[in-house]
Amino acid sequence: MPPQRILIAANSAWNLWNYRRALVQMLQGAGYEIVLTAADDSYSDRLEAPFFPLRQAGRGPVLPLEMLHTAAELARLMREQRPALCLFFTTSMNIMGSWAARRTRTPCISVVEGLGYVGSDPWRWRLVGRPLFRSALRQAHRVLFLNADDQRELVEQGVVTTRQSVRVPGPGVDEEHFAPRPSPGNARTVFLYCGRLLSNKGLPLFLQVARMMHSHGLPAEFRVLGSPDPNNPASLSEQEMIRRHQEGWVRYLGADDDVRPHLAAADAVVLPTYYREGMPRVLLEAMCMEKIVVATDVPGCREVVVPGQTGFLTPPRDTQALKRMLCYVLTLSAQERAAIGKAARQSVARQFSNRVVLPRYAAVIEEVFEQLNGRDRPTQ
Repeated sequence: MPPQRILIAANSAWNLWNYRRALVQMLQGAGYEIVLTAADDSYSDRLEAPFFPLRQAGRGPVLPLEMLHTAAELARLMREQRPALCLFFTTSMNIMGSWAARRTRTPCISVVEGLGYVGSDPWRWRLVGRPLFRSALRQAHRVLFLNADDQRELVEQGVVTTRQSVRVPGPGVDEEHFAPRPSPGNARTVFLYCGRLLSNKGLPLFLQVARMMHSHGLPAEFRVLGSPDPNNPASLSEQEMIRRHQEGWVRYLGADDDVRPHLAAADAVVLPTYYREGMPRVLLEAMCMEKIVVATDVPGCREVVVPGQTGFLTPPRDTQALKRMLCYVLTLSAQERAAIGKAARQSVARQFSNRVVLPRYAAVIEEVFEQLNGRDRPTQ
């Protein structure tokens, strides 16, 4: 028999290349034929499986008509490629991909990696997000969640059923790729924000604390690594970050495909998010490199950080609490920082590494195929 074909969809080729490579390689090694689809960008040439670009899909909010056009384009691709199963990542593909799968009667699995921009605002979630997710996810054979909060809420709200929902321990992180490096030995404690330049990921709070601590002459340096998201209304502009960099109290590093040198050069990674994260990958990567992490007590972050043992949590949207926590980090000795970093890496290796996570994906996919086994595929 020819290998079973799986179509993996995300919002960008960059997303597929940066976040799905290990999964693609694992599934290929297991004998599946993998095809990929997403909005095209400069990363499509790096992908290690056949790639079919989508003309209208992309990051950020889209108009209803664009959503329908993308769903129709995905449906055409499914009819052409005839996958035995589709695997959807990112909010846009969870919605539009699931509509296309229902239209073509193609089995699918959706991975909910947080509720994103629409889930960060209760009003927007009730009026827009929840109805869209409910209409789309009812098609899925399984819906995978990265944290318990998202899973519980969507089951309680009737968006998915208990039978559909499965929790996997995060997105997975490569322990060897994110190996610890020697201590940077900074003269001042370096706090790093690493991520998209979004206000609801807490970047303005990080900048406020940076300005305050700089004005008080505290021995801390603040750095920002990341790029704006032009399609997201919560995004700060690159020009704004450059202007603040020129003022001298924060260092803007721009964007980089390889975050490891920047993580290695920092003493602590700070993510003061109130965005509906699934499980922030940057926290896992930083912890894997034995860095102290400071995050907010919100879904996804609280799943990763054990306060005082593997990092620290602060209340969301609380500038003073964040400042107090970073001032506390300044007081930690080198031995105390090293102990927290080692505990953080051990926690990631035990619970959230690719060795733990990828077999869970494989098991869910195998379970769905077993459920479908023996059934004739519908005429498309």
